[in-house]
Amino acid sequence: MGSEILKGLGGSENISHFTHCATRLRVTPKSNSAIDKDAIEKVPGVLSVIEQSGQTQVVLGDKVEAVYNEMTKLPGMQNLGDDKGGESSKDEKKASPLTRVFDVLSDAFRPILWALLGTSMILTLIVFLQQLGYFGQYTDLTGQVVNIDIVNGPRLADADAAAAMLNEWRAAFPFWFIMLAASLSVLQFMPIMLGATAAQRLGANMWVGAAIPAALMTGTFQGFNDIAVDGVVQVPFFGLELPLYVMNYTGQIFPPLFAAALLAPLERFLKKVIPTMLHMVFVPMLSVMILVPLTAFLIGPIGIKFALAISDFIGGVNEVAPWLVGGLIAGLYLFMVPLGLHWPLNAVMINNLQTNGVDFIQSPMGAYNFAVFGVVTGVAIAAKNNKELRQTATGAAASGLLGGISEPSLYGVVLRYKRVFPLILVPAIIGGATISALGVQSYAFAFTSLISIPAMQPWYLYIIGLAIAFFGAMVGVLVFGYESKDDKKAAAEAKVEEKVEAAVAAAPAAAAAAAEAKTPWSASAQQTDAAAETAGEVLEIASPIEGEAIDLSETPDPIFAAAKLGKGAAIKPSGNSVVAPAAGKVTVTMPSGHAIGLKLDNGVELLIHVGIDTVNMNGEGFDVKVEKGQRVNPGDLLLTFDTAKIEAAGYSTVTPVLVTNTKTFAEVEGQQGQMTPGASSLLKVTTK
Repeated sequence: MGSEILKGLGGSENISHFTHCATRLRVTPKSNSAIDKDAIEKVPGVLSVIEQSGQTQVVLGDKVEAVYNEMTKLPGMQNLGDDKGGESSKDEKKASPLTRVFDVLSDAFRPILWALLGTSMILTLIVFLQQLGYFGQYTDLTGQVVNIDIVNGPRLADADAAAAMLNEWRAAFPFWFIMLAASLSVLQFMPIMLGATAAQRLGANMWVGAAIPAALMTGTFQGFNDIAVDGVVQVPFFGLELPLYVMNYTGQIFPPLFAAALLAPLERFLKKVIPTMLHMVFVPMLSVMILVPLTAFLIGPIGIKFALAISDFIGGVNEVAPWLVGGLIAGLYLFMVPLGLHWPLNAVMINNLQTNGVDFIQSPMGAYNFAVFGVVTGVAIAAKNNKELRQTATGAAASGLLGGISEPSLYGVVLRYKRVFPLILVPAIIGGATISALGVQSYAFAFTSLISIPAMQPWYLYIIGLAIAFFGAMVGVLVFGYESKDDKKAAAEAKVEEKVEAAVAAAPAAAAAAAEAKTPWSASAQQTDAAAETAGEVLEIASPIEGEAIDLSETPDPIFAAAKLGKGAAIKPSGNSVVAPAAGKVTVTMPSGHAIGLKLDNGVELLIHVGIDTVNMNGEGFDVKVEKGQRVNPGDLLLTFDTAKIEAAGYSTVTPVLVTNTKTFAEVEGQQGQMTPGASSLLKVTTK
């Protein structure tokens, strides 16, 4: 897969930056024109290819990491992986500032997700055990007997008593406190990790990016709390007193991101003015000396207040109308995820969890996920006659319900069948509003799935909202269907094309048998009309089209040329009409209008296929004048076609005229030369 995808991307020489997220490869190309999107989408396992803000995103679902790892081993790819940095391409720089911010935010979080989700699931397990009363109970400051909460500690009025009780819990449950430390590791030290990944994404040294927020988390910096007045220390600076706001940077998201945004241009400037031989010492030294104070005095406080402002605004609305917040979040996610706009909300979620210990955004988001999973489950049930779609939907539903990843469902099913959009939106909004109205909050960052339900509390109320979203969406698909008229038309045409492909793969005899038994224009291969029972009789079939008849082997299509679907002749049309060559019955009319099937009264079954691959024109330039089952007489108009449109679309107008029940006859011979409908004999068919 990786090798084929790389070919479609234009090779390693066309890639300036290469990374991946939870479900897709993210490639910044040097030239968009060198990318063959169609070729990539034809690679088995590729769900979709998205061009966004100068970045090509190849959606692979849960295969993404394995494919990424293999691609980094291919020739020329060793220095392009996400651990190598990389400069932005011209196309990326042309993207809007807001789009670039979202891209950097996404790429900065992506390497951390693996560890964040894993440790958060440990926290989910601990919260679940607490809810079950596994650690026992105690009497809190309100006099109520409640379950022991090792995550948040005892709620007692006396601080010393609370500290003493917490130590008692540590002594009683040392293993689980070690697990608690493991579960909080990524959340608490996220500024350091984000400083590294964001700096790397922007082309700066990742470890310098990590050192800047780390400085503000040291005991030395936090020691300023001992001399701060209302959280502020006045610092003398060239005759001025600058206010230093001593804040807790543990778990903060935006300060390290803002610092990394300044580090990248600062590094580039320092490398220009400092001799190369001194880069290793003085570039990082000056970067840290400049940015640590700047972050402490300005960037850090701005970043924290920025996060608080967003959280307070959404939280304020949530306090007044929680159902409104829940409904909006669940509804908007359907449009935010494909555009990558959900990452800012994810950042606020993580900030809420670290700052407050709980978050109110992630729980209604679960309603969106489960509505999507409900739709694909419904499609998996309803798509009885589409094996490929059923397999795709089943796999997407399983990876979603168990892993919480919605993108295989989104790109594998939802965006292909836009009829399901309202079937997702209505139950998602109702489910999300219900979850928020019931006061459900998340206690750990997790992809919402069946496994992560305990992360949301009260979990039994959370399940109510998920059930509304999931079963509402699933029943919607089963009642209203998932295909529009255009989807059904495309499916019918694809079915015919599948049969043609199957014929070319089989041996000639088997292909001919399959054509007789399966193609819609063929009746039973064992039946003939009474008029054709005389052995050795030669039946002459008039030409249905004006033009030049050529040998069937000259048809520019291997299936027709090899007579896989029956013997006959081909015509280079000079006219634009197809007429009935003899009396008979219409056995098939294609939805795209490019082909007609006839069963003549003499027992000959014909397929008249106007042009090669013209099914792809979706009916453009074709006008069918008859219906399936209709009786026709010699010379009756069957369909008209626009030769200019066919040629303008890049397709051949050569029209095969085939006897699809060839095996029923002793011989089928195609004639050559100029043909006039009704006057010229195109085929000579000898009966057995």
